[in-house]
Amino acid sequence: MLSSATRFCLIGPGRLGSTLAVVLERAGFAVTAVVGRSDPAAAPAGWPPRLPLAAAVERADVLWLAVPDDQIDKVAAQAAAAIGAHGVDAAEPATLTAIHSSGLGSLDLLAPLAGLGVRTLCLHPLQTFAGGEPAPEALAAVPIAVTARPDDEAFGFALAEAIGGHPFALPDENKPLYHLAATVASNLLVALESEAAGLIGEAIGGGPADGLGLLARLVETTVTNLRAEGSIRALTGPVARGDVGTVRAHLALLETRTPRLAAAYRALSLEALALAAPRLDNENVRALRRALEHGAPR
Repeated sequence: MLSSATRFCLIGPGRLGSTLAVVLERAGFAVTAVVGRSDPAAAPAGWPPRLPLAAAVERADVLWLAVPDDQIDKVAAQAAAAIGAHGVDAAEPATLTAIHSSGLGSLDLLAPLAGLGVRTLCLHPLQTFAGGEPAPEALAAVPIAVTARPDDEAFGFALAEAIGGHPFALPDENKPLYHLAATVASNLLVALESEAAGLIGEAIGGGPADGLGLLARLVETTVTNLRAEGSIRALTGPVARGDVGTVRAHLALLETRTPRLAAAYRALSLEALALAAPRLDNENVRALRRALEHGAPR
């Protein structure tokens, strides 16, 4: 069971691991060890001791693997070997919990530990961690996906709530779809805004940083409208208005200047058209679809 006496070992003190260390300690848990490849002397003052994996597993109840996705299975195998090398009784691994935080990866990545009887879960905060000083409130009210076997789900929910998050159940087989959604919503948004910043920066004779500054309020208002009104009512702009001439002008400009962005504009505008179609007349919908599917006149 989860309690204030539960001891945590964090494996991988990167952006997520550093945040977890601060958040767990703020929640009243003991982080007894951190495992990482960087120089222990480089750890911030007051941080938990930086230990080799073999030593860290001896002083933890929960091993939290905050390493890149393609390293999880390797680190899980190393942790399992460390447990075995210390002659842990067969019953004792059942008191251990191992967690990874891949939004895509299956629980099977922790199979070497599960094979010893260790409880295995995945907790994935639906949040982005872009660096900077870890904040104790970083997971406050953040949705946290919990992937676990039925007997272990309650532990995952309790831990997610203890660190300030809002847990929800995510079946293992649905994780690829879930992670795709998160990537489109966050990572591809950054790429899209980067393109937009470059365009507006050029339009005003500045650079991308100037463009981002100008666009920030527009993006913030759009997200606010999305939350308050939903996708259909939040959609504005030329597609929502059925303004075929503007869409054609955009496409003509993009085809000559940024063909790669033109493909993204077409695809996303067709998605916008699906949202806007019920409030447009049929001829506008057909004209917009023709322009977006077949291109601007050359």
